[in-house]
Amino acid sequence: MAGLDPATQGHALRLRHWVAGSRFAWPAMTDRFDTMTIYDSITPTRTLDILRIGHKGDGETADGIYVPFTVPGDKVTVEVEGERGRIVQIVEPGPTRVKPLCQHFVICGGCALQHVETTAYHDWKRDQVVQALSQRGITGIDVAPLVAVAPRTRRRAVFTARLVNGAVMVGFQERGSHFIVDMAECHVVHPDLFALVPRLREALADVLPEQARAEVDVMRAGNGLDVVLGVGRMTLDGALRTRFADMAGKLGIIRLTVNGELVAQSEAPVLDWAGAKVTPPPGAFLQAVPDAEAALQTLVTAAVGNAKRVADLFAGCGAFTFPLARHAAVAAYDSETASIEALAVAARNAKGLKPITAERRDLFRRPLLKHELDTFDAVVIDPPRAGAKAQCEQLATSKVKTIAAVSCNSTTFARDARTLIDGGYTLKSVTPIDQFLWSPHIELVAVFERS
Repeated sequence: MAGLDPATQGHALRLRHWVAGSRFAWPAMTDRFDTMTIYDSITPTRTLDILRIGHKGDGETADGIYVPFTVPGDKVTVEVEGERGRIVQIVEPGPTRVKPLCQHFVICGGCALQHVETTAYHDWKRDQVVQALSQRGITGIDVAPLVAVAPRTRRRAVFTARLVNGAVMVGFQERGSHFIVDMAECHVVHPDLFALVPRLREALADVLPEQARAEVDVMRAGNGLDVVLGVGRMTLDGALRTRFADMAGKLGIIRLTVNGELVAQSEAPVLDWAGAKVTPPPGAFLQAVPDAEAALQTLVTAAVGNAKRVADLFAGCGAFTFPLARHAAVAAYDSETASIEALAVAARNAKGLKPITAERRDLFRRPLLKHELDTFDAVVIDPPRAGAKAQCEQLATSKVKTIAAVSCNSTTFARDARTLIDGGYTLKSVTPIDQFLWSPHIELVAVFERS
């Protein structure tokens, strides 16, 4: 690839990866994502009818073969291996198939459902929640229509970067591989985040070791970009710290952390929750989309209502703690020391809020017990994807009147909901929120009440 400019080298390298890995390249597919031959098959094929979209976002046939990037009503010729199919030709498109927005769709592992018409996509996401509940025997529940979010509003993303032959590739990883999609556009992340991508290509070329991979965690705070770099095969020394600090200044990054070490900070990143100014630790968990976060906060505070004392479990840096504290005393718990300390600092400096306490506690190993829970009028719980099995088992025995449950996994939520219902709670409502645009993942808020 000698003689090529860095950008062309990056695209040529990616094409070489596709060929070397016997992968099929789909770049032209988004131009004519309808009845067409995708690539020439060299193995036996079958023509299949797609009946529905499965829970992971892949089209599914009546006999259980999953074909990515298909919709109900598609007739497709595919290569089949086990229960998986790979499209060779779209013989006849289904009625809800649309042209994807992004040129990287299908290659990029970030989106799985851009090819589905909007109403059908929203209905499918809501139905995933209904089905997950049904599989646990929970039916007749008021599951609200999906709350949509706009494209290009994600405030946090983790890109992958790699230096090869002097050129840096930056983007998300390809679907099912470690190859990098050298991004030219993205319809999910906020424009401020994406604007950093081409500038990172140039800046990282001066600091990354050859062939080194870097994870680039970018968060858009209220006052600028906070970046966390994790770089393999690199030991920070004084010269490198200086070069990284210079890079942060040139790129306008307000805080830069490299391999766990703070190397530059012009000002502390700040998030505003109910007037409290919170500086999250580098790489801390945050809701991905501000509008989705606002919808979650509205639903949670409405569910809690006039409760005087509230427990906020898996509180993180306080996205729910501070809105709740407008009307209730809040006890916040989380296992991440840096996050709970950031919450505590913001609580000490906040004005006009009810009392807030913050405690580091591993709620998987040490869930709040019945006698502790019984001191609260309401509980808010927002566990990671694994859910909160142990904590919900304790909640099921408690006298807590109202539980507002936030979840990013409808399967583990349904498991935990079953536990609460068996303990005497009534599931009053569920509201799904499309925080993870064009992916199979769903955020939701559920309200439980004890009679």
